[in-house]
Amino acid sequence: MAKCIAYMDLLEEMGFNLPRSVIAKVRGDIWELRPEWAGTEYRFLYFTLVGKRFVILHALTKKTQKLRTKDIELTEARMADVRRRISNEGTSPIRRRADQA
Repeated sequence: MAKCIAYMDLLEEMGFNLPRSVIAKVRGDIWELRPEWAGTEYRFLYFTLVGKRFVILHALTKKTQKLRTKDIELTEARMADVRRRISNEGTSPIRRRADQA
């Protein structure tokens, strides 16, 4: 868990300047943060809301070479929901990270 948070901190600090081994574009506006710990690969699917504000929409343990289509589609649906809520409500439904509260 600490390593995953360290990767989130790196994303926050360096944004898209991180190497491909750490982040990668998935599809459209969706990117993946790619921490690995003790032989287990984790994926945090996210998009950029404004500037360096990243919204993590889905997290998973990666068990195959390729991301599953259903994980990408779930992330796209969540991204559309966040954008719709911001547009309709005029306020952000985004909460701060738990470790920064």
